[in-house]
Amino acid sequence: MDDLNDWVGVDSVEDVTAPDAQAEVKRLAGLDAAAYETERKGVAARLGWRASILDAEVQKARPRNQDAPDDDDAPEAIETIEAWPDPVEGDSLAEEIRDRLRAHVVFASASDADCAALWLLGSYLMDTWRLWPRLLITSPTKACGKSTLLEVLDAMAHRGFIASNASPAAIFRAIEAWKPTLLLDEADTWMKANEELAGILNSGHTRRTARIIRVVEVKGELTPVAFSTWCPIAIAGIGGQRDTLMSRSIIIGLRRKLNDETVERLPFDLHRQLERIRRQAARWAADNALRIGAMEVEPPACGNDRMQDNFTPLTRIAAALGGPWPDRMVTAYAAKAQVRDDDSEATNIMLLRDVWSLFERNTHQRTRSSSELVEHLLGMDDRPWPEYRHGRPLTASTIARLLRPFDIKSSNIRTGMSVVKGYHRDDVKAAFDRYAAPPAFQPLRRYTTENTQENGNSSRYTGPGCSGFEAEITEQKQSCSGVAAENADAGEYWKRDDTSNPDAW
Repeated sequence: MDDLNDWVGVDSVEDVTAPDAQAEVKRLAGLDAAAYETERKGVAARLGWRASILDAEVQKARPRNQDAPDDDDAPEAIETIEAWPDPVEGDSLAEEIRDRLRAHVVFASASDADCAALWLLGSYLMDTWRLWPRLLITSPTKACGKSTLLEVLDAMAHRGFIASNASPAAIFRAIEAWKPTLLLDEADTWMKANEELAGILNSGHTRRTARIIRVVEVKGELTPVAFSTWCPIAIAGIGGQRDTLMSRSIIIGLRRKLNDETVERLPFDLHRQLERIRRQAARWAADNALRIGAMEVEPPACGNDRMQDNFTPLTRIAAALGGPWPDRMVTAYAAKAQVRDDDSEATNIMLLRDVWSLFERNTHQRTRSSSELVEHLLGMDDRPWPEYRHGRPLTASTIARLLRPFDIKSSNIRTGMSVVKGYHRDDVKAAFDRYAAPPAFQPLRRYTTENTQENGNSSRYTGPGCSGFEAEITEQKQSCSGVAAENADAGEYWKRDDTSNPDAW
C-alpha cells in the first residue's frame, strides 16, 4: 500500500544519477528479497525518492531477477535437497530425529519432543496437507534453549531458514519466493504486538486461506498481487503469543537445565552433519505422501476443535510410521487436551465459565446480581480477575462488556425489597452451552496401523471411544470421560465414526 501512497499526487522527479545514490542502489541490488524489503522504505526516504523509483533502479542493477520465486534465486542458506536413493524406514528415522532433538535441550515433557519430531517430518509433506499447525516453542524465562532448538530444527527441516526479526512484508515475500520452513526467534520482542504480522501468520494455517493481497507496481501499473503464506513456521519466544496464533499451534515447552542434567553442545557443522537426515526425510515423505494424503484418521473430540485439527496431520504421520508412534501421539494429544491454559483461553470464554459456575452452586436461583458476580470472581485466586484492569480488580461494567458478545445483557432484577442490576440464569446457560460447555459424546472407532498402511484407511473395529481425554493416561491404557478403553496395542489409533447409533457397538 505504500506504493499506492507514493504513486498518487507526486510530481517531483528524482535524481537517480548522483554517485552516492548509485552506490546505494548497487549495494541494495546485492541484497536478497527479504533484506531489501526491510531496508527499502528507509533508503527511499533518505534519498528523497519514491519507493517505486528505488525499486526500478535496484531491479535494473541486479544481474538477474532476485524477486522471482525460483530456487536458483533463493539465498544460499536454503537448499534444494536430493532425496536419499534407497527406501527409508520411517520409524527409525523418526526415532533418530527425536533423539537428536532431546540431546540438545530439556523439553517440558517427552510428548513435546515427540510432537516436534513429527512436525519436522511433516514439513516435507506440505503438498499433502489441508491444514498445518505452527510450532510454538515457549519457555518461562530466557536461557532455556529456544534458539538452540531452532538451530536443530533448521538442520533437519525441509528448506529451513532462521530469522530473529523481519517485517510483515519480508515474511510473506520470503514465503512466496523461497517456500521455506521458516524459523522465527525472539518472538516475544517483536511479534506479539504486530497486528499485520499476526494476520499473515494466521492466514497460513490452512492451505485455502494461505494468501494475502498487496498492491505492487508491475510495468508501471499498480496491480493487486496475491502472495502465498503457506509454509511450515516454528516460532520461539518467552511466554505466550496472541490467542489466535496459539490456537493454531502445537505448543512445545522448554525448561532450563538443572545442574544434574546434561545436554550436548551444538557442533559447528551441525547442518552438514544432519544432511543425511534431511535427505532421508525427503525420501520417506515422497514414498508416503499419497498414502498419508488418503488417510481419514483423526484424534477424538476434546472440546477444542482447533486442537483436534492441529493434531490430525501429526496423527496421520504417526499412523504411517507405526511402531510406538501412534501411542505416543495419543498420549501427547491427551496431555494437551487436559490442560486448559487460562492465559491462552479467550478472556470472555473464561469469564463465561466462571459466571456459570456461580449459577451452578444453586440450581433453583434464577438470577444473580452484578455485585454477586463481582464478589464471586474476585474471590477466585487462580484467575486474573482481582488484577484484571492493569492491576485493579474487575468491575460490574467490565463483566457487562465481556458478556455482551454472547447476547447476555444485564437487566433489573429483584432481590428482597430492592431492584438491582443482574443477570438471568437462562441467558447465561444458553451462552455457556453454545460456547463453553464440554463436548457432547461422539462415537469413535479404533483402527489399526496395519490396515491403514494397506488401504489408506481401515474398517476393523476394535472398541468404543469417547469424546475427550479427562482421566489418567498411562503407557498402555487410556480412559476417556470415564469410559475405559481397552489396552492399546502399538500401532492403534482413533478415528471418528459417522455412526451415531449407540447400538452399533
